[in-house]
Amino acid sequence: MKKTIYILFLIIITLYSCSSDDSGNNKFDGRGGVRCQVNGIILRSTVTYGGIITLADVKFTSENNEEYLTVELTDSGPDFIRHSVSMTIIDVVPESVQEGDIYILDNEQNSNYGKYVKLSGGIFYNYSTNHEKVGRLEILFHDLENRILAGTFEYDVVDENGEVVEIRNGEFDMEY
Repeated sequence: MKKTIYILFLIIITLYSCSSDDSGNNKFDGRGGVRCQVNGIILRSTVTYGGIITLADVKFTSENNEEYLTVELTDSGPDFIRHSVSMTIIDVVPESVQEGDIYILDNEQNSNYGKYVKLSGGIFYNYSTNHEKVGRLEILFHDLENRILAGTFEYDVVDENGEVVEIRNGEFDMEY
């Protein structure tokens, strides 16, 4: 009987110590980087090793009396092909961005937009959202005091010849 109570006690302690955190904390800490799939190929910000360079950035900037939020990921590998994914949201400052905000990525000439640039063999291939190929960027977490912003994104882009590239399962969790 003592052995059964002892085992039951250990099981209860084990389950309690493995229970989920209900303190309101979440997984976002500004160290998650940026990642997405480009036509099914996974791109992600990682540490630089042996010729593989990845850059990720989330930043708020001001230019020509307009405020911008930009999320970027550039991935250059040993195959000498560089992929760059970016989204720009206009007319926002850090204080105006709230959890749950959804920004439509549309036309770069007069609204929020998404871009994809591929550099291969010395040739740049440029793709952008437009009024027909749109997407979205959603803010999931914003810690203004610690300058951490996290969210998801997804969009289609098209080049001047009508070729479509799909950007899917995009996530970011970065300090700005």
